Amino acid sequence: MRYFLDTEFNGMGGELISLALVAEDGRELYAACHCEEPIPWVKENVIPIVFSDMAKPMIVRPQDFGRAIEQFLIQDGLPEIVADWPDDIRYFCEKLITGPGEMVDVHRLRFRIERVDAYPTDLAGAVQHNALWDARALKHRLLGQII
Repeated sequence: MRYFLDTEFNGMGGELISLALVAEDGRELYAACHCEEPIPWVKENVIPIVFSDMAKPMIVRPQDFGRAIEQFLIQDGLPEIVADWPDDIRYFCEKLITGPGEMVDVHRLRFRIERVDAYPTDLAGAVQHNALWDARALKHRLLGQII
């Protein structure tokens, strides 16, 4: 099954703030952690909508994103993760690693990058720079095409 991925992070190369996976079948994972010192752009454009009423994340510690991913994907024998930007996949993969030589219990994965703009979108309620809404918008955009 395909899962559409988006992440929000604290500036280029900064720590992960939120991660969303939206499955083809409609299931969703939206996890976020608190960002102690957001850069000004993130403080203004991301933080106000991460923990808003429009998309309620599961609050996790930074080291627990991988376990949340594991639990979400556990029943899928070969998930395909679809993103529109390489950093999303990088952050996703970093969170699968739990320690030196250790990772969560995900045995097989496929990754795909579809370099498209999910916005503007006609998806009702969409809010850009919110990982859940951005993953939903990516799914909405790509499922309208043959991928």
